[in-house]
Amino acid sequence: MRIQFIRWSILALSLLTLGAQAAPTCEQPGGASVIRASAEQGAALSAWSATIARRDTPEAERIQALIQRGETYRALGRYPDAESDLLQALTRARTANLTALEVVALQALGQVDAQQRRTTQAEERLEAALDRARRLANPTLIAASANALGNLRFEQGASSEAGRLYREALQAAERVDDPALRATIRINLARQSAGSAQALRELQSARGLANQVAATTERVDLLIGLAHVARRSAPGTQGQTLAREGLTKAAELASQAGLDRAESQALGGLSELAEERGQTTEARRLAEQAIIAAPIDAYDLRYQWEWRLGRLLRDQGDRQRAIAAYRRAVDHLQRIRNDIPVEYAEGRSSFRETLEPLYLGLADLLLRESASRGDAEGTQALLREARDTVEQIKIDELRDYFRDACILPLRQEIETLAPRAAVLYPVILDDRLEILVSIGQRLYQATTPIGREPLTLTAEILALKLRYDQPIDEEATQIHDWLIAPIQSWLDAQKIDTLVFVPDGPLRAVPLSVLRGRGQYLVERYAVATAPGLKLLQPDVFSPTTMTTLLAGLSRPGPVVDELPGWWVDALIEQQRGRGRGASADGSSRRGVSVRVRGAAGERRPSGPSRAATNEKIAALSLPGVAEEIDQLAQRVPGRTLRDQEFLLDRFVEEVKGQPYRVVHIASHGLFLGPPEENFIVTYDRKLDMKTLAAVLKPKELDQRPIEILVLSACQTAEGDDRTPLGLSGIAIQSGARSALGSLWPVGDQATQRLMRDFYDQLKQPGTSKARALQAAQKAMIASGGEAHPSDWAAFILVGNWL
Repeated sequence: MRIQFIRWSILALSLLTLGAQAAPTCEQPGGASVIRASAEQGAALSAWSATIARRDTPEAERIQALIQRGETYRALGRYPDAESDLLQALTRARTANLTALEVVALQALGQVDAQQRRTTQAEERLEAALDRARRLANPTLIAASANALGNLRFEQGASSEAGRLYREALQAAERVDDPALRATIRINLARQSAGSAQALRELQSARGLANQVAATTERVDLLIGLAHVARRSAPGTQGQTLAREGLTKAAELASQAGLDRAESQALGGLSELAEERGQTTEARRLAEQAIIAAPIDAYDLRYQWEWRLGRLLRDQGDRQRAIAAYRRAVDHLQRIRNDIPVEYAEGRSSFRETLEPLYLGLADLLLRESASRGDAEGTQALLREARDTVEQIKIDELRDYFRDACILPLRQEIETLAPRAAVLYPVILDDRLEILVSIGQRLYQATTPIGREPLTLTAEILALKLRYDQPIDEEATQIHDWLIAPIQSWLDAQKIDTLVFVPDGPLRAVPLSVLRGRGQYLVERYAVATAPGLKLLQPDVFSPTTMTTLLAGLSRPGPVVDELPGWWVDALIEQQRGRGRGASADGSSRRGVSVRVRGAAGERRPSGPSRAATNEKIAALSLPGVAEEIDQLAQRVPGRTLRDQEFLLDRFVEEVKGQPYRVVHIASHGLFLGPPEENFIVTYDRKLDMKTLAAVLKPKELDQRPIEILVLSACQTAEGDDRTPLGLSGIAIQSGARSALGSLWPVGDQATQRLMRDFYDQLKQPGTSKARALQAAQKAMIASGGEAHPSDWAAFILVGNWL
């Protein structure tokens, strides 16, 4: 029995760096496949399925078929199907006492775990596979298992341990006649010793072994894998030469054997090498050949080659053809977008790092073209396409963030909702800031010659100064001059009274209301709302006559303190003791503590609860001003209150489910930090996570009387992570509430009470929108003098429907 181990351990396409499981799509809840099955794979899958289904199939043969089908599913990115087959194979192999097949199934399952970043489970399975292989003294199994575990260790950053495992694998592989397996291990050793003379020797040995492989498919895969590693691991021009020779031979063999996908991969690699050498004409020719060679449904390859072709055409000054290539690239990517796994590290999305440049590249070209066009109709079409292209980035990022491919159903374009509202849509490019303003059915374009880096730096400084009560005039005025001043004449001419801001990147952490121009804050001239995208839930104008409200407040927590993140509780305790920043600009107790996202300053937060005494934890999490806030609001709005011991998780859930509340107001600690599963609101006995909140509120989305606004008066987002405002935005989207009102940083008790009191007083007035109510409350605080510091009134932003 011989399983094709080369399928599992080939390094070229780096199986362990494919990332987490593909996200489910609206049409395919279990997730789809990034890579479409070739005709050869389809025939093999059919044959293995027939073998598995036959009743008279010998057990060992059935297990082998399950493993081979599972491995093919894994190669296609169909991880649930792969796991199902491989678990069946493992169970059957153990029952039949077929230890060798048990090792093979264990190793394959470990690979599935590794590709989905289930590291602990991957370690357990791969270590178990290697241990059993050693007991069997089977050199092929030892080599394959040690190589697979070495790959995992390398991805974990344990390079020395990976090298030891690769050497063990190679020693075992030398005892069997399998040049493909030995070549694979040597390629991995080259990757592990990148930049050294040893890496070059390993790659040269691997090339010799690859030439001994009889099977064309395996040989081509090895040559492509060798080229991939040679470009990054071998020193000097020798590595580039090895890569070029390997890819040239792979393209030739693939063409002769009719391996269209492999031929396209090799040609695409050669195009990239030519582009790196500055040979743009040759790079363009090879990219065009790679596109022609690619199977019609190989969208994962086609978008890469079209993207490269678009860049090359752009650099050659052929803007029209560059736009066409970029459009094709985006179209190909959108076909597989939900199947591409995304990870987050240090506050950044791998989607933004790797795929956002494609969308921005197209938007950049479209905006340049619109600026050069003379006809109004053509200009408007280009501006809308550019805006919609950038909008796709926002939609995809929200879907990735919440792991929900269907996150924006049943929406209406926001630009058509109010005649005196302007939708402000900044597009941040490397060399400039493009500002798109939608007023009615017309789009306006303004360009500010400020690059991404200085804009980002200024926005981050402003956000930090706001959090820490520092003077902000310089940065607030500068961003106003970049963002608002270029469009001011249009706003004046159209008598705009409401600005709807669709921010991106660093601008998410800056409230638009705090920008300064004409000697005023922007909120003194305009009502301001934030929208995560161009579409909202089907909106209605808010009616104060239906303002039934649930007021839930927690001034003193209970058993929940023992399940909260220890690092956060300890920070609040430190603040309580007086070593942190406990006072706000108004001198009252601050609701929360500013925290940095993990990795933003190199720190790693410990897991588990705080070890402090329970009384100290309760004291640190107490919000004495909440009781007064709830009492004041209860006198102003009709509804029900849940205070302290009444604010139990289950009771809150039952109350929201059972009553037709239009407003849900929560005055309690909460935190939006990093991924959505780490976000929560504190109730008396347990954490209210966002999944539970969405499950409670979402069914009301299509009710005749849905929740109009969710108010979070003591929650906060984290600094240092441009994704965390997505948490606040996402509540308005995921929960089904029309809008959400919350704070970007901790705010003082007194300021919060006053702003909330004034907000609800204004909201009760007939004809007053939610945005105008917030504007009036903030203007009242600015006019009061004593509470006029922006840190205390600008933190609160309205997200979603502002009507």
